[in-house]
Amino acid sequence: MTYIAGGYKVTKCDFVTEQLKEMIITGVYKAGEKLPNEAALCEHFGVSRITVREALKKLNMMGILDIRQGKGTFVNQVDLGLFMKPLYQLIDFEDVDIECIYSAREYIENGTAGMAAKKRTDKDLIELEKILKNLKLAIASENLVQVEYLDSTFHLKVAECARNPILYASLEAIEEINRTCLKRFSKYLTILDDCYEEHYRIYEAIQNQDIKGAGEAMTAHTLSSKKVLM
Repeated sequence: MTYIAGGYKVTKCDFVTEQLKEMIITGVYKAGEKLPNEAALCEHFGVSRITVREALKKLNMMGILDIRQGKGTFVNQVDLGLFMKPLYQLIDFEDVDIECIYSAREYIENGTAGMAAKKRTDKDLIELEKILKNLKLAIASENLVQVEYLDSTFHLKVAECARNPILYASLEAIEEINRTCLKRFSKYLTILDDCYEEHYRIYEAIQNQDIKGAGEAMTAHTLSSKKVLM
């Protein structure tokens, strides 16, 4: 029997893995729910126990399933970001440079910031203000590790304000690629003079629900960051 997943021939293990993952994504098996036992899964997929165990092990390593000794296998609460992890496997990091990363950021974050300006809540503004306050303190103390962390936190919070899980997962993936590549390039954002002001302008536009202004402020910040690294 030939096993197909995503239009390609795959091993039995990969077939079962993809089928179970799809069943979880589509809600056949919901978060917190216990999966059928191995015997039932073997019968359902027409494969051996070894194949089922390997598939469950893979999904456990991906964080999708929780295997509890003596109790069974349960579905974890997962988000879109987790399902985008395979994106990293498709990227040839030798072909990724600063221009590539920041071009992607520019297009995605421009729209995300505009949507955040439209959909943000008062609670979102309070959380963004807190991040900015801590960012200002980190810049003043020249704590680069904290600045990098808070910079990423700010961008992800803006994406959260957009209320679009696909945009959030996309930015989360880009943040991970960004960190990986900057370490490989041995490059870091070490110029702090305009860092706070650029973030504050983004916040201000979101606060005023200025959709165009938020996108423009985010684009200006992205281009400024790219210029430092080029």
